Amino acid sequence: MSRSSKKIYRRRRPVRTILIVLGCLVLAALLLFLMFFHGFKKYAVYTDDGVTLEIPWLEGYRNTDSIDIIM
Repeated sequence: MSRSSKKIYRRRRPVRTILIVLGCLVLAALLLFLMFFHGFKKYAVYTDDGVTLEIPWLEGYRNTDSIDIIM
């Protein structure tokens, strides 16, 4: 077999590798989203105005009554 025949029958490995890496990244992002969704479900508060997240460690930052806006 000559060297020129290897160029003809070369496998398309780079495309397959890129697709596998992209698939793994999408799967990891989906799993991360599902973990956050189920983890923050207990902090969801349903009201007539809609759904809000009441996160205990962020409650100190939500107090907007004491903020003065200077224009």
